[in-house]
Amino acid sequence: MAESPFESVSDSAPQGFTLDFKRVLSRAIRFWYVVVIFLAATLAVAFYKNRYSKKVYTVSASVLIREVQETGGAELLYKNALIDPYRNYLNEPYIIKSFPLVEQVIRDLNFHLSFLQEGYVVTSEIYGTLPMRAIWCKPDESKSGQISFLMLDEHRFQLSDYPRDESAEAPVFHFGDSIHYQGFHLCIERVPGTKANGTIGVPLILLIQNPTSVAGSYIGRLEVKWAEVGAGIINLRLTGSLPDKEIDFLNALVATYRDLDLVKKNEAATRTVKFISRQLAEIKDSLRTVEFQLERFGNSSRVKDMSAEAQRLYTKLETFEIQKAELLIRQNYFSYVEEYLRGGAGELDQIILPSSMGITDPILTGVITRMVELQGEMKLYRSPEGVKNPLLTERMDQIGQLKKDVSEAVRTLRSTDAIKMNFLQKQLRDTERQLSLLPASERQLIGVQRNYALLENLYVFLMQKLSEASISEASNTSDIIPVNPAMRGSAIAPNPGQNYAIATAVGLLVPFVFFVLFEISNSKVQSKEDIDKMSSIPFLGGVGHNVSPGNLIVLERPKSGVAESFRAMRSNLNYFTGGKSRQVFMVSSSISGEGKTFTTINLSTVFALSGKKTLIVGADMRRPKIFEDFKRTNTVGLSTFLSGINQFDEVVQTTEIENLFLVSGGPVPPNPSELLMTDRFELFVRQALEQFDFVIIDTPPLALVTDAFIISKYVNHTVFVLRQNFSPKQFISSIDEYYRSGKIKSISVLLNDIYKSGLGYGYGQGYAYHYGYAYGYGYGKRKKEGQGYYED
Repeated sequence: MAESPFESVSDSAPQGFTLDFKRVLSRAIRFWYVVVIFLAATLAVAFYKNRYSKKVYTVSASVLIREVQETGGAELLYKNALIDPYRNYLNEPYIIKSFPLVEQVIRDLNFHLSFLQEGYVVTSEIYGTLPMRAIWCKPDESKSGQISFLMLDEHRFQLSDYPRDESAEAPVFHFGDSIHYQGFHLCIERVPGTKANGTIGVPLILLIQNPTSVAGSYIGRLEVKWAEVGAGIINLRLTGSLPDKEIDFLNALVATYRDLDLVKKNEAATRTVKFISRQLAEIKDSLRTVEFQLERFGNSSRVKDMSAEAQRLYTKLETFEIQKAELLIRQNYFSYVEEYLRGGAGELDQIILPSSMGITDPILTGVITRMVELQGEMKLYRSPEGVKNPLLTERMDQIGQLKKDVSEAVRTLRSTDAIKMNFLQKQLRDTERQLSLLPASERQLIGVQRNYALLENLYVFLMQKLSEASISEASNTSDIIPVNPAMRGSAIAPNPGQNYAIATAVGLLVPFVFFVLFEISNSKVQSKEDIDKMSSIPFLGGVGHNVSPGNLIVLERPKSGVAESFRAMRSNLNYFTGGKSRQVFMVSSSISGEGKTFTTINLSTVFALSGKKTLIVGADMRRPKIFEDFKRTNTVGLSTFLSGINQFDEVVQTTEIENLFLVSGGPVPPNPSELLMTDRFELFVRQALEQFDFVIIDTPPLALVTDAFIISKYVNHTVFVLRQNFSPKQFISSIDEYYRSGKIKSISVLLNDIYKSGLGYGYGQGYAYHYGYAYGYGYGKRKKEGQGYYED
């Protein structure tokens, strides 16, 4: 039923475009099968992902890094730099994830060699259950490729190119043999204690990868974090599809990291032992010679028989010689440092620290310590692919500057020691002049004793340092202590519940987005709500889809829903006219095909059937057609009256409907608009109102010609027809502008051809049931081509 126009009148401005979610929901319900198709597709994808995706597990371990080494014998006795190593704890996570360390683990475990088995859908790696394993024969090789592998029996296997060619003859090898195949040097051996029954005759793929690439893959999946701020425990977490393999990797990584820590701690002590041992070997030869000379004088007890003066001079010389021995040891260390620096910066972390040789100069010790720390950091930034790292370049520049600082510090210390040595030499010469006054036997004894004391002091000093270094090397233990061994966690992917939830959401969201985009892109009028949002013009009513073959639906099917809607429209028009007779109505639209002629005929019919004498005027003189529905002629009409050819009574034709009369457009004139602007049209309207209760004028579309604007000043009310899913929404704004500007004063909107109903369309299921709105074109059948359902 058409609604009261007063229910739709609004003084507010049009709202413009807003998305109607009810209409989107209605479209989704109508096209439910689209939603089902999308939902089935996304659920199928989720099922495939859950069924065939590799399960990803977490494997975790933890290690403790001791902040202070437990007290050992060497530390208790000597407390030197060999047993108090430096450690920057912030570097430890980076060291654990460094390429050299991880790649060493990969090579040790042969993880760059793996066996794969092809399935119907996916190819999976087999680990830990095969009766054989592959090992690199040349550890330095870094090639990659794939080889087909087939185990023939307990002792033999076959290799061939991948993919396997069954017709080609492949070479046969024995387990444990060194193999050279396709440029690869391999050794495939049996795993003791395993049975080969399930593997014999099963084709496998031997995958050979670059160890550096495999290391990069593990580094990307390895997570190393401190347990908490201030703690000494590091948590290691690794994700992978083979938990047993990842457990072996983490355990091997912790063990290798622990061994590396111990090697680094022993480096200083080991290098010191070698250095001191070389010095002692040189001193031993000289000491034996002096001892032989001393024996010629009997033994060292003859010193007691020397005179008091000789004894005093000997004691004085012994003191000077001890000081000279210390300076000589320092000079030897300085020479070692200068020679080491000239050898390049590649192994600067292996230099012997000054404190291990009793040199306590803080400047030299600090510079060398900093230089060793920087070299350790360089190892972290070094890329296995040879790519230059800006941080590596920066550290190299810093080490270059530190080398200059070390050389400068050594030169300064050499200069200081030279002054001390010159002073000692002067003291020794003075003492020797005094010795020259003694008897010859005493001078010879003191000379031999002097050389012996010098070499003995050097030997005792170096033996003390050698003992310290040896005790340090023997008592060192790694600061890396495993806390929790590698343990397997639960699977984190795929997550079936989450995947199905995402698939359901996507399956529902994608069609919904599609419907929303369709609604946004749809520029056609769909419902009364569209009209109310874009216009303040009163809404007259709605007319359903006509399923009859002709335009005379009210006459032919008076009990139909469409006929009832025109009766309701007649009642609503009384609100605008105040129930008065002698009224002129104009029916117009925005474009052709919206059903204004259909509306004019049936609205006029309901007025005529109510006993009102009604005149239909076909004012569309460019395309006169209305006479065809009443089976009348178009030889005379409005154009002949306005041209002065005929009088009013001569152009009025009767119809088969009682009280309904017709004035057709007449022959097409060359100037329709100019004819409507003459006084003859005003005379026509005046004469029509003298004879008829209602005059209903069918005009051309407003958007095409100006005829309707010319006629509008002679009418009491204008009915503007819009067609559902046909009329452009932009014309609602245009007609609203005419209404607000006063160009068309009394106007209402009629929505025609309503075949969509339900949510978002302003009409419930009852409306759709009443009128039986089906999809189609025309008067009961819609055209497959053209604009139509209505042709004006």
